Amino acid sequence: MKILASLFTYVKSNKVPARVAAGLTMVAAIATQPLCATAVQPELPAKSALAQKPRVVEIRLSGALADRPHSFNFSLLSLAANRRPALTHLIDRCNALAKNPAIAGVFLNLQGFDLTLTQAQEVAELIHHLRRAGKKVAIYATNFDTNTYLMATAGNEIIMAPHGDMFLPGVQLQLMFFQGVLEKLHLQADMVQIGKYKGAEEPLTRTSASPAFAGEIHTVVNTWFDEIIATIARNRPMLTPADVHTDINRGWFDGHAALKAHLVDALADRLTVDRYLRMHFLGGCRISRRAGALAQPQTNVASPFSIFELFRPKSPTNVSNRPAVAVIFADGMIVDNSPAADENDSLVTPWRIHREIRAALANRMVKAIVLRIDSPGGSAAASEEIWQILHRAGAKKPLTVSMGAEAASGGYYIATAGRSITLDPGTIAGSIGVVGGKIVLAGLFKTIGLHVETFSRGKNVGLFDSTTAFSPAERIFVTRLMRKTYALFTHRVMQARGKHIANIQKVARGRLFVGRAAIHAGLADRIGSLEDVVLAAATKAHIQKNYQLMIYPRPKTFADILRERLGLQTSLPIGLSAALEAMPIKFRAAAMQMFEMMQTMQQDRVVLCGPIGLVQN
Repeated sequence: MKILASLFTYVKSNKVPARVAAGLTMVAAIATQPLCATAVQPELPAKSALAQKPRVVEIRLSGALADRPHSFNFSLLSLAANRRPALTHLIDRCNALAKNPAIAGVFLNLQGFDLTLTQAQEVAELIHHLRRAGKKVAIYATNFDTNTYLMATAGNEIIMAPHGDMFLPGVQLQLMFFQGVLEKLHLQADMVQIGKYKGAEEPLTRTSASPAFAGEIHTVVNTWFDEIIATIARNRPMLTPADVHTDINRGWFDGHAALKAHLVDALADRLTVDRYLRMHFLGGCRISRRAGALAQPQTNVASPFSIFELFRPKSPTNVSNRPAVAVIFADGMIVDNSPAADENDSLVTPWRIHREIRAALANRMVKAIVLRIDSPGGSAAASEEIWQILHRAGAKKPLTVSMGAEAASGGYYIATAGRSITLDPGTIAGSIGVVGGKIVLAGLFKTIGLHVETFSRGKNVGLFDSTTAFSPAERIFVTRLMRKTYALFTHRVMQARGKHIANIQKVARGRLFVGRAAIHAGLADRIGSLEDVVLAAATKAHIQKNYQLMIYPRPKTFADILRERLGLQTSLPIGLSAALEAMPIKFRAAAMQMFEMMQTMQQDRVVLCGPIGLVQN
C-alpha cells in the first residue's frame, strides 16, 4: 500500500502521459479491492453524475429592496444601506437566466428580505417571466410576511423552516399628523388647497383625517387587501379566496401549520434546504451560486485595507455596443433646482431629469426611454418644468411611463408626458389637486423672546411673510393663483388622457386611485411591471432579441462624493437628523417627506403633493 501511495503522489506531481496515468490508476484501484469483495457495477464519479443533473441557480436576497442602485450612503447608524439589492439588478439577472438554455431552475433564498407591496408585485412578475421561459422557481425563507409571501406564491414551490414564522396580518396604513408637533414648537401651518379629497395639507393642519380624506385612504387599504387575497388564491390553486381570507384572519403560522394550511409546499431549515433541493427539486438538481450573484459591491468597510476599494475608479456604465432601453428614475419629492437637491438621490429636480434625458438622447444606442416614477409630487413649478423636458424628449425618442408605489399629484403630472402609462396593481395614482401655504413662525418667536418689526410697502409684499397668517383678502388672492395651477394641471391631464377621461372633475379634486381603478378612471393604460414596460419598449423599437438595460442616474461612488466635498450639506439641524436616523425606517421616510414638503412650500408656495406621512405596515 505504501508503494501505491508513492505511485499516486508521483502521478499527481509529474507530467505523466494521460494513457499511462489512467492505466496506473486502474491497477491501483484493482489492487486496493478486498480479495473477498463482490463484483459490483462501478459508480460514476460524483462530478460526472452531478453534471448530468439539471442546473439550478441560487439568488440570495437580504435586506430592504431598492428600486435602483443608489449612490454611496453615509449613515449615522451603519453603512448597510450601501449593500441593498436593487430591483434593476434583479431584472437583469432574471432576464439573463430566462434566456440561458443551460438553466433549468432558479432558487430564491430569502434571508431577512424586505420589500413593499408594489415591489412584491414587481418581483412576482419576474418569477412569472422565468416560469414562462420554462424555468422552475423555488422560494425559501425562515420567516414570511405578507409581502414576501405574496411574492413567493408566484413560484412553483415554497419552502419554509419548520419552526419559522409566517405572519399574514393583512394591510395597514398609518398616517402621521404633525399639527401637535407644530403646536409644541409654537408654529402654525396656514394652508389653502384645491380639491375636496386632496388631503395633502391635513398632516400639518389636523390631528386626524377629515371624513373625505379618510374615505380615500380606506379605499386604498380595501383595494390592497382585495388584491392580496385575489393574487394568493390565483397563485395557489388549492386555496380559495375564502380560505385566504380565513388564513389572514388567523394571522400567524409556524412552518408545520403553514404546510397543513397549504400555504407552503415543503419544510426545511437553513442547513438542510440545499439537500432538500438536490434530492427533490426537478427530481434532483445541482445548485450554482456564482451565476445568481447580483451586481452589488460588497466592500468590507470594517477592513483597514479593503476600504481603499472605495477609491478605486469604477468602469464606465451606460456604455454598450448593443441597442438599449434607458430607464430614468424619478423617485422622491419633486423640488426646484439647487446644488444640494441636485446631489440628493432621494429628490427629483428639473436639472437632474434634464441631465439624464440629455444623456439618453445623446446615446445613439438608446432606442427607447422608460420613465420610472415613484413620487408623491412636490413643487408645482418644478413639475411643469420636468413635464416640458419629458414632452420634448418624447418627440425625439419613444418615452413610456412605469409607475412604482406612488405617482401622485406632481408625480402623476410628469407621467402625462409619456406615450403610455403602466402601473403595478398596488400603485397609488392621481391626487390631481393643488395645495399651498406657509408655516407661521410668530408663536415660536414670541416663546423664545424674539421680536420682529416689519417695514414694508406694497399691497401684497407680506403675502408669504412667515411672521403672520393670511388675511381674508390674501387667502382669496392665494386661492385664485392656485386655481390657475389647478387649471394647468387638469389641462395637462386632458391633453394626454382626454380620450380616456370623459369628465376630469370626476377623477380630479385630489381623488386617489389604486391599480386597476386608475385604469377604469382613464388615468393609466394597463397593469404591468417595470420589466413589462421595458420589454414592450424594446419590442416596439425592434430590439427585443438583444438589448441592454441602461439605468439613469448612475449611482455615485464613495470617491464621487469625496470629489463633491462629501455632499454632507443638509438643511435639517444635526439634532433633528440624528433623531430621524433613530426612527424605524418606514416612519423616518414619512417624516422626511413631511419636512421636504414644508421646505418646498417655503420656496415654491404652490405645491402639487399627494398624501404625505403614509406608513405601510
